[in-house]
Amino acid sequence: MVAQAGHPAAELGAPVRQGWLDRAGRAVRFGIADRDTVMVALSGFLIRGGILILLVPSLVLPTVIGLAAFTGVDAFGIDGRASVWLVEMAMAAALAAAVWLVAAFVVGSIVDVWLIEAELDPNGHSPRQRRPLPDRRMILDLAAIRAFLALPLIAAILWASSRVYTSTYNELTAPGDLSSPFVWRVFQGAADGFLVIGVAWLVTETLGAIAIRRAVLLDRGVYRSIAEAALQLLRRPVSSAATIVGTLATFAVAALFAIAATSTAFDWVRIAVRTAGPTNLLTGLTEFAVLVGAALVLGFAWVAALAVSGVASAWRSAAFTEETADAAAGHSPN
Repeated sequence: MVAQAGHPAAELGAPVRQGWLDRAGRAVRFGIADRDTVMVALSGFLIRGGILILLVPSLVLPTVIGLAAFTGVDAFGIDGRASVWLVEMAMAAALAAAVWLVAAFVVGSIVDVWLIEAELDPNGHSPRQRRPLPDRRMILDLAAIRAFLALPLIAAILWASSRVYTSTYNELTAPGDLSSPFVWRVFQGAADGFLVIGVAWLVTETLGAIAIRRAVLLDRGVYRSIAEAALQLLRRPVSSAATIVGTLATFAVAALFAIAATSTAFDWVRIAVRTAGPTNLLTGLTEFAVLVGAALVLGFAWVAALAVSGVASAWRSAAFTEETADAAAGHSPN
């Protein structure tokens, strides 16, 4: 499949044949080329759930007593079944998740098109150049690709939810090792469910990333883009695996850095608040300075976490764009 003159792939400047390291280098340069690139990639990362990853360090794991105070005594019946209140809360959460998914699909599709066009710009990477919004049909196609590929992940989540429910009920009624946090014990009891979710997410996210790019570069339909994405993975196993592992490793490092930086700074702020109390003027000023310093460190940590996440997102987008453009040009895998 070779990009012809006038074809979207050719108009966007599909790269000539290059090795995987060359393509990875181009992707890295794209990720750090401009602040606007990082901001656009970061917006796509956050709307698709990245904000939840960054908020993890600020969350306090609930205890059994805390859960009981929030849910009340009627969350579970004596027979272990969920109460009406718990079912209503689950339905409300599902509705909120559905609304968020629609917004993520639409906004994420616009971000995808911007990043793909910027990466393959024939005039060089010019992120500040004004780019028209993709037409409605393109946005709907890209959103449909994401929605279709979300179905296996939703099925995995629904299956795993029963495992999580059972593990949660068991830990509430007959807890195991009380020296471990409640959430960790629930995770251990439903580890197979979380494993299935992780595998489903990896497969659908990879297929989606390639299918989106085939739809944009080659103007394919929804189902054809997905089918060709699967064929691309089969025809280029080594190159595809290198791209997947490379982007996952980058994201893992970025996520660990973000979590470590924000959690450390958050702990400093929490300690500073807890140790503050009625003291003399000199000690009070010292404690206030420590609190302000810890808050500033937390702010800098958040900025650093967002910057690293944006760079990693831009690099991932460019890496899959380079890989798909190379495959669309009919080059043999290398």
